[in-house]
Amino acid sequence: MPFNVGTLDISSLLAVQHQSVAEFGLDTIQKILANDLVAHNTLVNQMVADFCDMTTERQRKWGTSINGEMVEVDEYGRAPGQRFAAGATGGFPLRLFQFPIGWTEKWMQTHTPADMATAVQGAEKAHLKRIQTELKRAMYLSSNYTFQDHLVDKVDLAVKRFVNADSMQIPEGPNGEAFDETTHTHYDANNGLAAANVKATIEDVIEHGHGAAVKVAINKTNETAVKALSGFEAYQDPRMILRVTDAPGKTLDISRLDNRAIGSFEGAEVWGKPWALASYALAWDASSPDKPLAYRQRTQTSLQGLRVAAVNSSYPLTAEFMEAEFGLAVWTRTNGAVLYFGGAQYTDPTL
Repeated sequence: MPFNVGTLDISSLLAVQHQSVAEFGLDTIQKILANDLVAHNTLVNQMVADFCDMTTERQRKWGTSINGEMVEVDEYGRAPGQRFAAGATGGFPLRLFQFPIGWTEKWMQTHTPADMATAVQGAEKAHLKRIQTELKRAMYLSSNYTFQDHLVDKVDLAVKRFVNADSMQIPEGPNGEAFDETTHTHYDANNGLAAANVKATIEDVIEHGHGAAVKVAINKTNETAVKALSGFEAYQDPRMILRVTDAPGKTLDISRLDNRAIGSFEGAEVWGKPWALASYALAWDASSPDKPLAYRQRTQTSLQGLRVAAVNSSYPLTAEFMEAEFGLAVWTRTNGAVLYFGGAQYTDPTL
């Protein structure tokens, strides 16, 4: 007897529109949704990999100074001992976000698996949107703040931004460069977009030793202005090239017009990003092991990522909410710089 071969995924649920959840079978649905959430959370981790170090820690020391000095002595001399600064503590918040789904027993008796799959997709989309919002809040806002770790034990955590002239110690650069912690900031401003200011923002990252793969994220509405900057080298549209061999190097990605690398400027690759803010340019080193941000989650793996929050824990599909617990904050304060070119003073966006 012939049989169908394939893997049950969320599209299998979307196709079931004339049978109730209870009739279709909760065991089958639970397996399908569990697999889908694993795939979704894996994609989330990949999405934030350029920016985030995944962690369960709530705070770390940052900015340890190990720069000493060789002192000349004679044959009877002895150099004085040198102390190294231990750095400042930076905290990472943990927040709880919910998406209502209302999967009560009565709901399952009167709705289809397609309705359930649609609700899960809505939660996943909302999850991605919230992560993007928290990414932007962590990177574009310039003031340090205190967060009470209310989901754990109410300890106050000192959450930092990128270097912002807050008098906290800044490690020396790779060539021994010293930075005045009372004036040095990675939140720059200029009334208008100028090549010199974009270059200075990129240099803010490079001078601290983050220079292997610097990227600059801009909003699509600013692409024309950035392309007009002196020193910008645009990637070529492959549709305009007769033969690829005539134009060595990277070509323009035409598959996604709002999320692609559009060229290079001062050695940094410029990206048009759908989440990037208009009138802001964000620079960071995507290849550095010292990621700009930390992405904090619970230590328990069962509580990481987007998940179904059960009302009846013996059967997790009987639930009213989907939940995600996470928090984002700056970790490596020197691996990130933002240029605001909508005015003479840096202005935090409303997020």
